[in-house]
Amino acid sequence: MTERPKGSGTWRLRVYVGRDPDTDTPIQESRTLRGTEPAARKELAKLVAAVEGRVVEPNRATVGQLLDRWVAHVQAIGKARPKTVYEYRRKIDGRIRPILSDIRLDKLRADAIDNAYQRWLAEGLSPSTVAVYHSILHAACRQAVKWGCIDRAPTDQATAPKPRSPEMKVPTPAQVAAIVRSAEVEDPVLASALGLAALTGCRRGELCALRWSDVDLVQGRVRISRSLTVVDGTSHERPTKTHQARDISLDEIGVGILRTQRAYMEDLSERAGSPLAPDPYVLSYDAHGGRPVGPNTLTHRFKSLCTRLEAAAVEAAQSEGRIVTGADRYPFHLHDLRPFSVTTLIADGVDIRTVAERRGHAQATMTLNCYAHALPERDRAAEGVLGRVLAAPVPSSAHGGEPLRVAGD
Repeated sequence: MTERPKGSGTWRLRVYVGRDPDTDTPIQESRTLRGTEPAARKELAKLVAAVEGRVVEPNRATVGQLLDRWVAHVQAIGKARPKTVYEYRRKIDGRIRPILSDIRLDKLRADAIDNAYQRWLAEGLSPSTVAVYHSILHAACRQAVKWGCIDRAPTDQATAPKPRSPEMKVPTPAQVAAIVRSAEVEDPVLASALGLAALTGCRRGELCALRWSDVDLVQGRVRISRSLTVVDGTSHERPTKTHQARDISLDEIGVGILRTQRAYMEDLSERAGSPLAPDPYVLSYDAHGGRPVGPNTLTHRFKSLCTRLEAAAVEAAQSEGRIVTGADRYPFHLHDLRPFSVTTLIADGVDIRTVAERRGHAQATMTLNCYAHALPERDRAAEGVLGRVLAAPVPSSAHGGEPLRVAGD
């Protein structure tokens, strides 16, 4: 693992060696160096190679040892983002290790893996979640084949549950407006974040990493080139999920949100006597704007706001003696503002390629696969088109002057 604990240019390298056989606590080897990030990653790769050279012989390695070595490997080669590596370790330690860790790798069979899957399902994990555990175990086993530890991956014969696509909960325009208006009263920073999320469809990490140097208020554009993640209390700024920067145009509402946020920050800075940082973050609770709001902070505050709005809406419906409807419910997560943006644009006739580019999807088909099923407006429009075609009068010349008959008439 590479991180900067003491400031720019200082890196701490950590590699998991395994677990203590007596205490079952993780063992790691670390060192600190100064230099650039590429130099740090190169040194990390050397450290991983040195640790791997001391790994137990393949015919005696356990599943737990393989998983530790595999996580260190994907981290060293930069194949996974810090947040992803953190989630790998959390899932391995939380579920996989307690059941499969002590099994020798060359003795691991598909029935043992399937038993683990069934146990996790019985414990209440969803098929989609268990499928994620399968993908971790499968990737590690396939790597073990490449390393020559085993001849074939036992996960090839295991039967992972089929993931189920969760029902997409997309707020209505009225609900989004209510959410943003409520945030404007309680939390101006959150209000700006939610307004930008709804208008741009950006991921929360992309919004948190946004600096004022990325904003052009004259042209009405923002440049999305970074994403912020927080792993174990440490912030990491990395390229976007697709490793591609993109420019997003804003209408007058979006520009207005940013102008309001800028004025709020300047006023806060002046009242606190804390000058703004040279290139402050757009979303920050600090008077100087030098520290971004955390993605999890936005998520928690948004959820709390939705909970209060739903409680108030349900109470109002009951006091008025009317049935509580879906319009009174706010079962949303912050990420649901992303499909709201996508589906609203598509429903209004914006071409799918433009929508995909604004969302940062590598391919337009990804946008369609993710969001096409959440387009009731377009479904109704399609129904209307077909209905108008069938209802239109047919010229007599089209069928020889005879009335058009349909089979079954």
